[in-house]
Amino acid sequence: MLKSNFNQFHKQFSENLPRSLERIISLLDNIENPQNKIKNIIHIAGTNGKGSILSYIKSCLIMNNLKVNAFTSPHLVKINERILIDNKIVKDKLLEKTIDRLLQDSKNRKIAFFEFITGCALYLFNQHKADWNIFEVGMGGQFDATNVLTKKDLAIITPISYDHEDFLGDDIIKITKEKLGITNSKIYTVVGKQPKNITNFILKNFLHNKKNRFVYGLDWTMTKKKESFYYEDNNTSIRINNPFMIGEHQKMNAALSIASLRFLKKSKKINLSKNIIEKGISNTKWHGRLEKINCENNLSELWVDGCHNPSGAKAIAHEMKKMNSEKQKKMKLIFSLKKGKKIRDFIIAFEGIFDEIKYIVINDNHYSFNEIKKNIIGVNINIREIKEFDKKLILKDGRPSRILICGSMQLVGKAICIF
Repeated sequence: MLKSNFNQFHKQFSENLPRSLERIISLLDNIENPQNKIKNIIHIAGTNGKGSILSYIKSCLIMNNLKVNAFTSPHLVKINERILIDNKIVKDKLLEKTIDRLLQDSKNRKIAFFEFITGCALYLFNQHKADWNIFEVGMGGQFDATNVLTKKDLAIITPISYDHEDFLGDDIIKITKEKLGITNSKIYTVVGKQPKNITNFILKNFLHNKKNRFVYGLDWTMTKKKESFYYEDNNTSIRINNPFMIGEHQKMNAALSIASLRFLKKSKKINLSKNIIEKGISNTKWHGRLEKINCENNLSELWVDGCHNPSGAKAIAHEMKKMNSEKQKKMKLIFSLKKGKKIRDFIIAFEGIFDEIKYIVINDNHYSFNEIKKNIIGVNINIREIKEFDKKLILKDGRPSRILICGSMQLVGKAICIF
């Protein structure tokens, strides 16, 4: 029911509301403030890599026989994917019961869908206790619905770049302020690799206490030795080896995850051995992140990735170019893009890599083909529009080809469903 009627369910909620925590606080007040009763919390903000980092950390904790609740977004196929209870996706009946319960408390209120589903996660996590609870910020940080959490054991700041400019603006320092709104100098915080000006701004304005911070380039790093990548700090070196999470950007995500676990250990909040961490990292899987899909065609190689902003597009373009330099095939790109994204910067990342580029409008929240064309004038890329997305589109070409589907999690989810 939640899968087939999601669009109808989503329409019950308000859009374009002012950025504020008041609405979700009001909802949580009516269900006895579960956010204040949840312990052992990891909170992740940043622009790219949040979901992957959550998955790496979750895998390591589970490898150590710990129970994990996790809240992530967006979903690929079913809304249930956003809420994990005791290491498993929440079951339909339990989620539907929770939704019905919270809908009673949100009647005649203006509330956004993400605020409501965050409330559902908090309610469920309080009902079903775990050893650790991991929350991924939906957008921004300071005014994100997840920032009602009051007792954080660790904040993680992933690489910061431009995204959601229609809400967060196009000033990178203002975006950084918003992301850092989940933490302060009293909260243990791990910072991923950033441009130098952003790192300096963070250290100067947010994380003054050296004992409570663990920063890339100062306290930990990632190195490459021959063909292997390693997380390194002053006390240890941990090899990063994972056959499922493709790309150098995923190695950096793994390193940030290891840094987070190491800092929790240093802070005496957890005790994970080097061996457990290595096993947890190597076993991590995260659907829709540069994932190869079996497309029932020996000639075609199908890849999907949820990248939807310029920095994500650059990382994936680099990996696709690398693949084609090792084994050349006809390169095809099929994408869609939600409104509010930087069209031109997103597209430019793929310039000169793909032989054929096609665009599809998934729904009303995505750019029209005319809007795409207007924004790429002067870019050396030819894009064609397609109206339908199905198996035939992938399988009809008899030539060996490598196909990337990206730009929209809805499109990626659709691709996963049809194969």
